[in-house]
Amino acid sequence: MTDAIELYVSLGYLALMLLVSWLFMKYPPKKINSLYGYRTNKSMKSQEAWDFANRYSSGLMLRITLYCFVLPFMCYLFYPDFNILVTLVGHSTLLLLILVFTERELKARFDQDGKPK
Repeated sequence: MTDAIELYVSLGYLALMLLVSWLFMKYPPKKINSLYGYRTNKSMKSQEAWDFANRYSSGLMLRITLYCFVLPFMCYLFYPDFNILVTLVGHSTLLLLILVFTERELKARFDQDGKPK
């Protein structure tokens, strides 16, 4: 694959993830379910915790994806043969931070039963 194609594929992946992030923000799940949304034990304790967790995590996902648009361009300059790999691994690793930050916020804002503090 040429360097330019790797750049376009990486940017296309991030554009798709940006669309997914926007869709999660625009159409969050209304009720607690086991199929769609930010699903952890803490987020599913109450409707308030569910709504907060989905709103908060989708905002983080959108911001992380926007920041990651720097990755393909940096890779294109320094490591063009690994552009797709670095973009996928870098973005996926940063997306794991959503769990850490959202769970921390849920712990700070809600009690054990999912009621606001």
